[in-house]
Amino acid sequence: MLLYVLTFNDYIIAVRTEPKLMALASSSTTAFEQTEYLVDDRIPIRYVLNYIETYQGGSAYKNIYADLLALSANLYPELFDITSFLLHEGKESESETLWDIKTMNKDWIRSVQPVQIKQLLDQWETDPSLVINVLSHLETFSSPDIEEYAKSMISSLIPPCLDRKLDVRVADAFISTWESFNRIIPHTLWKITTNFLTPDDYSLNDLIQDPHIIFKCDKRLFRSGSLLPIWLHVLSCLRTTSKHRIWKRYHTVYPRTDNNTINSRNVLALTNAQDTVMLQLLLEICLEKPEDKDNKDALDQSRKLICNFIHSIFIDGDRDMLLAKILHFQTYSTDLIPVVVDLIPSIYIVLSFIPELTRQPQLDKQVFGILIACCLCEKYPLENYLVTAEKHVLPRLLRIAFPITREGQPSQVCVPSEYLVKAIPGFVNLARAFPHFGPTILKAFGDITKGLPEPRQFIGQEGTSKIILVLQLHKVLKDTTELVQIEVDRKDKVNKVTL
Repeated sequence: MLLYVLTFNDYIIAVRTEPKLMALASSSTTAFEQTEYLVDDRIPIRYVLNYIETYQGGSAYKNIYADLLALSANLYPELFDITSFLLHEGKESESETLWDIKTMNKDWIRSVQPVQIKQLLDQWETDPSLVINVLSHLETFSSPDIEEYAKSMISSLIPPCLDRKLDVRVADAFISTWESFNRIIPHTLWKITTNFLTPDDYSLNDLIQDPHIIFKCDKRLFRSGSLLPIWLHVLSCLRTTSKHRIWKRYHTVYPRTDNNTINSRNVLALTNAQDTVMLQLLLEICLEKPEDKDNKDALDQSRKLICNFIHSIFIDGDRDMLLAKILHFQTYSTDLIPVVVDLIPSIYIVLSFIPELTRQPQLDKQVFGILIACCLCEKYPLENYLVTAEKHVLPRLLRIAFPITREGQPSQVCVPSEYLVKAIPGFVNLARAFPHFGPTILKAFGDITKGLPEPRQFIGQEGTSKIILVLQLHKVLKDTTELVQIEVDRKDKVNKVTL
């Protein structure tokens, strides 16, 4: 039946997208009003595929397996994430004594009701070995009738996991069982997990239409090394589903006519906007909160997981690096620049549009471009990046310090601003990357200092905000000059430029 339903749905899409079939349908005297069968969580697609793969060694349904797999992947790409496949293969490759729990007491748990399972799992604090044993047996379930068991498991073990009270062994067993359930009832499991972690009750369709809903979950999750990978997996799958549905709706609902107001560029803009909002929310999670002071390790682990996730998006679905460009033109907290540069390998691509970023009319974007360019140069001290620094980064700092006047000429007097105070320290990173470029940086600092009033002119007037800014700028220039000078003194000993 699944093969029939998926074939029918694929045909409906083909009739609305392929020119020849569209022409045939339009020339027919019979009105074509068929719609797709809604499958989603009504038919356990993943379970059916698992069954076909394993039943009689896969030989029983080998004639239809290829077609069924292709249709499933085409219509429901979110069910075929690489991580789940690798985890499953890893488990199956382990020794039978470790993973094949079916050989031991395999029938006892099948007679236990979900309520009783919850009572057993609630003993996570007093009897962790029992809970691990129960989870190991739950992991052997292959029937799609496991929704109530999943609810019992989630409601019993997520709260102590959020409170960091769950034994590490129990947490690992819980995650492993969740991953096994994810191969049987993925759509249902995402909904159950999200609804438990968020204050409202959402349908699967709600989550697909707006994947950002899951950011409303309990904030403690974002510092949980056990639960955050699950949450990121659900977010990734919902993102994939949402983008697929958006494009499918565009191709099937809106006809290909010249006067159509919606085109593929509009849809691409919509999906990119959805993605950049998601990326901004993820980066916001990486910001240090007051409660993180007592648990730096959790913050570091959270940042690594999130940055790995962002990196996977950049390298997998952003071949033209359009998302990366949009994200950095929107900018984010400069406190996160060292974090993303250190933890996102693909972030080096930002250097390719630094000239454009530093030419933006908004001063905050110019400063952001200067700071991330300096940080990237320190990590990737290549000669072509030095050229970028010489032609665009340092000149932009001088342009901020000496803005163009109404006469069209650079100001002869430095205009103090918070932007200068924020941008100047970044050049220490640039001097570390290119010590031989240090004298040029020092000369620029000297020009800025000369353009400022002397601090002694303000003795007794320190209360004015403008004077405070000037004094602060003098201090930043002095401190940064000293640090750059240290790098200049080492220029004959260190040369990081790779020719």
